[in-house]
Amino acid sequence: MTPEDILSKPPLRLTQAERRFYFENGYLALPGATPADTLARIRAKSDEFLERSRNVSKSNEVFDLGPNHSSAKPHVRRLRRPVDQDPFFWDIATSDVMTEIAADLVGPDVKFHSCKLNYKWPGGGELVKWHQDICAWPHTNYSPVTLGICLDDVDQAVGPLACVPKSQDGPLYSHFGPDGKWTGHISDADSDAAGVEAAADLIGPAGTI
Repeated sequence: MTPEDILSKPPLRLTQAERRFYFENGYLALPGATPADTLARIRAKSDEFLERSRNVSKSNEVFDLGPNHSSAKPHVRRLRRPVDQDPFFWDIATSDVMTEIAADLVGPDVKFHSCKLNYKWPGGGELVKWHQDICAWPHTNYSPVTLGICLDDVDQAVGPLACVPKSQDGPLYSHFGPDGKWTGHISDADSDAAGVEAAADLIGPAGTI
């Protein structure tokens, strides 16, 4: 569906102004979008898995571990496919909040693709360079939307997710290095061309989507 087609459908969760902002800029931050009780349950379930990770010494199908991981101090970079690890996460992914926001941005026919739970630890030293998600996705169009829930307060001090406004309508850049190997990020020269200095920080209190 085109943005015009989607906007012609009555919104379920977002305002028309929020939908138009998304289509114009390619991103959207929604402070307070996650109900407080839901956020508390997600954080509690996350803590359960972090506790379980103390018994894991190397990455597996559940945990992607960082180099500083130990039983005394867990360093989990990612909980892989959480919907496959606990039905609780499937309930969150298919909740009214998430599916209605998705439908407001992609149209009424919503299909779930995948999910993960990313962690960012103080002093981790793991830099995520500028990249375009679509280049790593198995899609041939721009219909997907990624929805993320901030489990903690996010401000500029913690290095928030940043998006370059209107870059969804710009060129796609190579995510391969000079040796032809996949890097998962664009080159420094392309970062300048992409206008990353104009990137907007997606900040907000815990529960922001």
